[in-house]
Amino acid sequence: MRFANMSSWQIGVSADDTLPVFALWLRDIEAIAVPPAGLVPGPLDCGELPPPSGEPHEPGLGEEWLAWWLSLVDRRPRRRPLSPPDDDAEPAHDTPDPLGLARLPVLRGHVSRRWTEFLHWRTAWHRAAGTYVDRRRPGDNRTGEVVREVERALGRRAAPFHLRFVLLPVRDDRILQVEADHYLVPERVYWSAGWPAWLRTVVERVA
Repeated sequence: MRFANMSSWQIGVSADDTLPVFALWLRDIEAIAVPPAGLVPGPLDCGELPPPSGEPHEPGLGEEWLAWWLSLVDRRPRRRPLSPPDDDAEPAHDTPDPLGLARLPVLRGHVSRRWTEFLHWRTAWHRAAGTYVDRRRPGDNRTGEVVREVERALGRRAAPFHLRFVLLPVRDDRILQVEADHYLVPERVYWSAGWPAWLRTVVERVA
């Protein structure tokens, strides 16, 4: 979804992105121990999850999961050896992310074995809770209203800017900044009464 004044500003909001939700789902059901990192959110907020597979966790699984997660949410270049997406190594064609998992052999097996199960789970979840489009409140235009309020306070139109918000269905209250114009936002925060006030501070900085 995009809110925009084509001559000046653009705010993009995306949700229900398949691979990020799958990565979090896999982390949670398998209880993968992930190294501390600033862009890793809390657990999924999607009701009951399937049981773990009971497979042993090979050394390096948490590090590989983190490398994959960062490749999904932050496209800035990284050092190898864990630097997906990768078009030099043999693609992981048995997974939903052949380039992203090419250099992650420990994680790759877990992904390929549980991918189909995740798709069935996601379908059931969407039937029960609705997709983001279903959950979106009719007539919700808080984003555009915030920009207009800032413009009125400034006494001018906003300077050109672009913001991107990726909504995640997680039990977390932290908004994680990927880049100056790119944020990971818990969906519960986006729908909260405090979202317009937080958004206003960001718009005031860029407008």
